[in-house]
Formats: sequence, structure tokens, C-alpha cells
Amino acid sequence: MAIISATELAATLEACGATKVVLALSGGLDSMVLLELLHQARQIRPCQLQAVYVNHGLSADAARWAEHCAQACALRDIEFFSLTITIDSAGNIEAAAREGRYQALAPFIDAESTVLLTGHHADDQLETLLLALKRGAGIAGLSGMAKQRPFASGSLLRPLLDCNRPDIQAFARQHQLRWVEDSSNKDNRFDRNYIRNKIAPLLTGRWPAFVSTTLRSMAHLAAQQELINHYTAQALALCICADERQLNLPALLLQLPVQQDLVIRQWLARFQLNPSSQWLQTLREQVIEARQDAMPELVLADYQVKRYHQRLYLIQQKAQPATSCRIAWSMQASLILPAGLGELVACNEQGSGRLPMHRSEHSVVFGQLSLPFKPAGQAQHKPLKQWFKLWQLPPWQRGQVPLLLQQDKLVAVAGYASAVSTIQADCWLDWLQN
Repeated sequence: MAIISATELAATLEACGATKVVLALSGGLDSMVLLELLHQARQIRPCQLQAVYVNHGLSADAARWAEHCAQACALRDIEFFSLTITIDSAGNIEAAAREGRYQALAPFIDAESTVLLTGHHADDQLETLLLALKRGAGIAGLSGMAKQRPFASGSLLRPLLDCNRPDIQAFARQHQLRWVEDSSNKDNRFDRNYIRNKIAPLLTGRWPAFVSTTLRSMAHLAAQQELINHYTAQALALCICADERQLNLPALLLQLPVQQDLVIRQWLARFQLNPSSQWLQTLREQVIEARQDAMPELVLADYQVKRYHQRLYLIQQKAQPATSCRIAWSMQASLILPAGLGELVACNEQGSGRLPMHRSEHSVVFGQLSLPFKPAGQAQHKPLKQWFKLWQLPPWQRGQVPLLLQQDKLVAVAGYASAVSTIQADCWLDWLQN
């Protein structure tokens, strides 16, 4: 668990293809050691190097720490930035500060070849494991922090993750580094501080190799998680529909029950959603297993998960245009639709999804589901709501579909059908959705 050398760090950055390296610099021991290592590594492998200090507004000493960081960067000719953010201190301050810090750092990671470095080390990893155990985390949580992962437009790298604090301190003393001490680190009201100051010393005092053996166990769990992710991705590919916001329920139910939950988790993760185990159980009981004629739904963050015709739909509810809304359209220019529903365009050429039309004056309305309609090639008129049922369009989407009227007669349902045949058409209707 010896500290990484500047040569090894340079090789790691080379392997990442990093042309710009951004260091999250707090002024504490870990980040100051990483600053020195980066300074040395740049002599071996030149790259653009920046350091960013984030002031959370939680300490009266923050300005002094920022000045300390600025001086250390100036001494090493490293570009320095200082940012001030405001966090919500009403809830979990540790989590809010961490989230705010990463949000502030994200704009600096502006390309695939840009890497963010943080000073997390092996003792931090042990604390992360114990916190994960406290909250009942699964394999992903018990695997701890990844040494490298995607972040913003580039990636995040933790070069010191296999190094323990005594070795980091020894490096700092050897290179006569100066660092700041945050007095809040002694406040045991915070869970991580309590583990660091009370629990971890007891464990390592009894078992000196506890940190290294813990890292080995976490590495095993990370490998298992990678395998799980691989097979879950294969299962998800069998279940997800062409529209990735839809999941095919019959295909999902062919999977083992435990795999079903993993598939749903990986599906929702595409939209940055991370449901609890209790939420997944409620989804199974109240949505997936609901009676066939029901249309159940379940809220998750800003989304709703609904079931309709053997599919799960993940939706962000859009405003429904009023049924009284009526827009005149000559088809000479594109028509911007209300409620963020995209635009209608009259094209001269046929194309995928385009409907045959007559270029003339139309009215565009919404939600008038009782209007009679006969698509070209069909034998008889039916109320529009019956066609929507035949097309298996979910009820919550029906009021969002643009309806084109000519002299109050429904002649086209954008995206679905037209009363005009391809032989009669002199233009083509395209609905460009956001």
C-alpha cells in the first residue's frame, strides 16, 4: 500500500489519454500530496494542469485555505481557480457538500481527454464501506469508490485509493509539504468523522492489516458487480423497446425474479434514477402484478412509471394542451406546437413516419377524441378514441397528439394516420417531437 510514485502517476495519466488534468484541491493533506505528485508527474509527461478549490461556505477559515492553495499552485506554476458555492445545510450536510462540490467541478471536465483527480485514499475507502453497511447497501455500494469512472465529459480518477494515510503522511514529511487541518474533521456528529476518529482506530488497532484486507474484499465485490452488470445488460437488451423509455413486460417476466429487479434498476439508471428496494417491491405488487384492465402508476423523483398493454412506460408528465386550443396553419412554414410538443412540417418528399396530405389551410386541435375519423384505406369511420385503442396509444399521450382539421373534418392524426391517400397527396406531414 505504498504511495504511488510520480512515474506511476504519469503512466496512469498516459493510459487515460489525459491531455488536461484537474485536481480537486482542498488544501488538506491528501490533496496537497496529490498536488506535489502531479507537479512531479508533469515533468515526466507534460499536460495542462489545473487545481480547483471549492468553498462550501461552511467554515470561517475557508478564505485562508483558498489562499494557501493559491500560493501552493503559484509555487508550482499550476493554474488555480477558487469557487464559492451555497449548499442546503438543513439536511445531510456531508452529502450536500459532496454533491455541490462535484457540480461545481463538472464544467472543468469538458472533454473526453480531461481527467478530474481527487485525493481519496484507502482509509476513506474503509469509511465508505462501513457507511454502506450502516445503510444496508448492496454489492455496488459495498464495492466502495471506483478508482476510475466516467465524470461529466471526461473521467474521474483516484490515484491514492490504494495508499493508506501513514504512507501519505510520510510522503508529505519527506517533501516538507504544508497543509491545512479542518477542525470540523473532529466533529463526531458527522458519521464519517465518527468512523474515522472512533471506529477505524479500534479496528486497525486490533487488526493492523484491516484496511488492506478490507480493500481486497471490496475488490472482489467490485469484480462481482462488473459481472452482474454484464449479464444484466444482456437481459435488458432483450426487454427494452425501440423507445428506451419503454420496457417489454413479457420479456422481463421470463427472467429470474432477482434478475428482473436488476434489469429495472439498470433501465432506470439510464435516466439517473436509483430506486430503493422498497420502491421496487411496490412496483412489482402495485404496477406489474396489477389486474390486466388496470393502468397503475408509481412516482419516482420527477418521473412516473406506468403500465399499459404489457409495457412499462417511464414518463415525465407534459402539460396537455386545452381541448379548446385551435391553431390555424397554412402549411407554408413549420408550426411550433404548444406545451413543448415539437413542430409540424409540410415536406415535399415522402419519408419514414410522414403522412400524405393536401397542402391547404388546416386547423390544429388536441384531445377531441370523439371526432369521427376514417384513415385512407379503411372501410368506415370510427371515433378517434377507438383508433387510439387499436394503435395501442397510452391514454395519457392521446391529448398530446396534433389533430388536423379541414373545414372541421378530421383529416390527419399526426404521427399515425391520414385520410388522404398517397396517390392524392401533394405534400407530406412530419411531426418533429422534442
